[in-house]
Amino acid sequence: MRLVLLALAAIVATSSGACGGDPPARGSDELRLSISFTEPLRSQQPVTWTLEVENGAPTEAVLTFSSGKDGDVVLRQAGRDVYRWSGERFFTQAVRQDRLAAGERKTYRLEEPSLPVAAGRYDLVGALASEPAPPPVQRSVTVEP
Repeated sequence: MRLVLLALAAIVATSSGACGGDPPARGSDELRLSISFTEPLRSQQPVTWTLEVENGAPTEAVLTFSSGKDGDVVLRQAGRDVYRWSGERFFTQAVRQDRLAAGERKTYRLEEPSLPVAAGRYDLVGALASEPAPPPVQRSVTVEP
């Protein structure tokens, strides 16, 4: 029993960084997110959402993801979510990390085979699913027929 408790304590200490593993997480104010997509946006047509994060800190940033989900894109109309990229998807449940050197950028692509919204104006919100995470990106977009 004593051996099991010692092993468990070692595992907890290692995963919490007490043994000097990963550098401390950088603040989200040092990370900048941008979003782009294949244009024009068309109802019922494929779209690739591209999330790009940049590390504006003078030191490395470690982004921790709690699943296979890199980020999300939401389209809203009149304050209501009409589309959420992750809405009907399943993701692996494994913690992973991406390291970004000072000034480095990393791109994450979210593929949508058929944009399931009607033509019209939408508020787009893009977010990275990491900890720390940069502030979400918000902008207006038009979906064409």
